[in-house]
Amino acid sequence: MKIKAIVLWIILIATAVYADEYRNLMNRGEKQYRKQEYQTSADLYKQAEVVRPDDPVATFNSGAALYKSNDYEKAKERYVQAAAKAKDRLKAESYYNLGNALYKNQDYAGALEAYKEALMIDSKNQDAKYNFELAKKRLQQQQQQQQQEQQKQDQNTKDDKQQQEQKQQNQNQNKDQQQQQRQEQQKQDQQQNEQAKPGEMNKQEAKQLLNAFKEDEKQVQEQLRKFKVRPNSTRDW
Repeated sequence: MKIKAIVLWIILIATAVYADEYRNLMNRGEKQYRKQEYQTSADLYKQAEVVRPDDPVATFNSGAALYKSNDYEKAKERYVQAAAKAKDRLKAESYYNLGNALYKNQDYAGALEAYKEALMIDSKNQDAKYNFELAKKRLQQQQQQQQQEQQKQDQNTKDDKQQQEQKQQNQNQNKDQQQQQRQEQQKQDQQQNEQAKPGEMNKQEAKQLLNAFKEDEKQVQEQLRKFKVRPNSTRDW
């Protein structure tokens, strides 16, 4: 992703008319930038912002240094501020670099809007046109990937639900089978109790035999009542 550097040269010319403190901070920030000490450079540019808070140049350069240090989130904030304060070409460059920072953060939709703003100010910016198309392509790929991931997640959720339902169904089926087995066993036990076992009488036979015993006993009692015992005879001597 290309970062615009031409503004830095314009900035160095512009600082000649500013106060010594501001110019000193800007020059030191530029030197650190060239030495690739980007975080130090960003800090110096931020100090220059304090001296000239309404001037967009230090804000823009601070964003450039933060971008180079891979701190795209903070760079984005600086470019938003620079675009709000800048005019014309510097405003277009601020939006362009803002698009780059958003692109690095994979915010392709935001990058598209930033590049669009840059092109509305400077329609001849070929880098902005190229990056706009690139961000558009990346956004389509991102949306497609997100859609696939969502479909996969939905399918996993559906599969999990089906597995849980199948598990519950199996548990219910096993429970029904166990209940049925218990009922069948109870039925078999009842039938076995009602049936005669080898060498044993069933209930009906036992009842008949008991009645027969009672009848025999009744007859015996009748016979005993009819039978008279003779008294012992005594003799007189």
